[in-house]
Amino acid sequence: MRGGRGRRTSAAVAVAITGCLLLASCSDDEPASSSATTEATPAADDTGAGDGGAVTAEAVAGSFDVLDGMVELAMADSGVPGVAVAVVHDDQVVYQQGYGVRSVDGDEPVDPETVFQIASLSKPISSTIMAGLVGEGAFEWDDPVHPYAPELTLSDPWVTDHVTFADLFSHRSGLPGAPAGNDLEGIGFDRATILPRLAMVPLDGFRDTYSYSNWAMTMGGEIGATAAGSDWETAAEDVLFDPAGMDSTSMRYDDLVAQDNRAALHIPDGDGGWAAEVTRDPEPQAPAGGVSTNVVDLATWMRLQLADGQLDGEQIIDPEALAQTHVPHITSRPPNPPDGGQAGLYGLGWSIGTEFGGLVTWTHSGAFSNGAATTAKLVPAEGLGIVVLTNAAPAGVSEAIVDAYVDYLVTGEDNTAEWVDLWSERMAGVYGEPLDLGPDPVDPAPAAAAEAYEGTYANDYVGEVVITAGEGDSLEMALGPDGAATYTLEHRDADTFVYAHAVELPDFLETATFELVDGQAQSLTLSAMDGAGLGTLDRT
Repeated sequence: MRGGRGRRTSAAVAVAITGCLLLASCSDDEPASSSATTEATPAADDTGAGDGGAVTAEAVAGSFDVLDGMVELAMADSGVPGVAVAVVHDDQVVYQQGYGVRSVDGDEPVDPETVFQIASLSKPISSTIMAGLVGEGAFEWDDPVHPYAPELTLSDPWVTDHVTFADLFSHRSGLPGAPAGNDLEGIGFDRATILPRLAMVPLDGFRDTYSYSNWAMTMGGEIGATAAGSDWETAAEDVLFDPAGMDSTSMRYDDLVAQDNRAALHIPDGDGGWAAEVTRDPEPQAPAGGVSTNVVDLATWMRLQLADGQLDGEQIIDPEALAQTHVPHITSRPPNPPDGGQAGLYGLGWSIGTEFGGLVTWTHSGAFSNGAATTAKLVPAEGLGIVVLTNAAPAGVSEAIVDAYVDYLVTGEDNTAEWVDLWSERMAGVYGEPLDLGPDPVDPAPAAAAEAYEGTYANDYVGEVVITAGEGDSLEMALGPDGAATYTLEHRDADTFVYAHAVELPDFLETATFELVDGQAQSLTLSAMDGAGLGTLDRT
């Protein structure tokens, strides 16, 4: 094992990076992986793949100095403060290493035991837990979930009766991704509040639409734990973390906070660097994005994945139930013939690909726009797995390192710079585009007096929103449980106000638009809560 090498603190070359598919109010991003048709030519000598593309033990043993350089190049390019890496091969942990610092506000180094929040990399861990529950007989992957939790429904009664655990874990339930549930979590609601409200969300096509949904997976995990007579956090410990000896891994946010050796989240500081200014409690959607862990425990988990659920000869997870997680269940991305791209495929908590000249891979990335980005890639035919954790908003660093390393083992060529450039380019637009507000009004219509807007507005999905007078033309808004989420609404034009919904995305403004009748507001529409068409609230 390589865990004892010097722990490096990389000089942060400050580069402003954009990056995340969802706002802070959401959990994490859609899984990113390299192209399904990445070409690779096996090297002729023993530094790379060797005959038939096999990754040899000699190639892996000779790769660690190159891997060090890959990490350092990616960190220098992005300025990401801290990185941790683990590699497993042939059922052995062959490399564990930390780089950089846990927080830019201190000098504590990242080491292999440093605990990170891993965002959507939680999903394949959760599917492992679910496979364990299947193996224990709590339910089957293809069981409809409704009999196990009749109180939880979806907006289509037929889908409610037929949606299965596999549907929920492969993002084919019809629940739309970004709006459904993430918006409610972002203003402070807990799991018990959010899950019943999903019944109001209009569905996309059931089983014929891939829609990456944190809350569909959370629903599946919660119902699975209920079927086993447990709660999700306890089931995770009993089924996987404790039997596998993953002592630093948890689905509970309080366990992360209690860790002394933990990485802070970092967002761009607006001046080309990174700042540790925000925190993120993802426990409401723990099955989809709530795991905190380190590369030591993730190396154990990768060994278990590659060994059909076994660890050191002990069967931890049922092999047949686990195998179902690695089988494609839906097309996540259509084929793109003009540039040769194959269809993207998604299993149960895994992206399934064919890469590097024909190797099947199991991959998942995770990201919080407010400060975490992670990737794991397993190559089952080669008994190979690599995981990379970073403590900054997504900049393509974890994906670039993972792909550059597998590429090197297959070809014997170090193409890190090309992978860094590719992933930097891919992540440049990962936030998407801000809400189109149109041109700034040259002569904005005045707002009504504050008392026209003041009051309480409500609907069954969002709950209550309280509007009070602010300074000048501004208003104050409070929503979420006990009004815990507060925002200042700045006047834009007539009865439309704007505000920054996410602290790390100050330029991504959302709107609060009032509908007035006889000079008095009768309703309020919040664009940030209207992704599923449920953002209009009536005055009470």
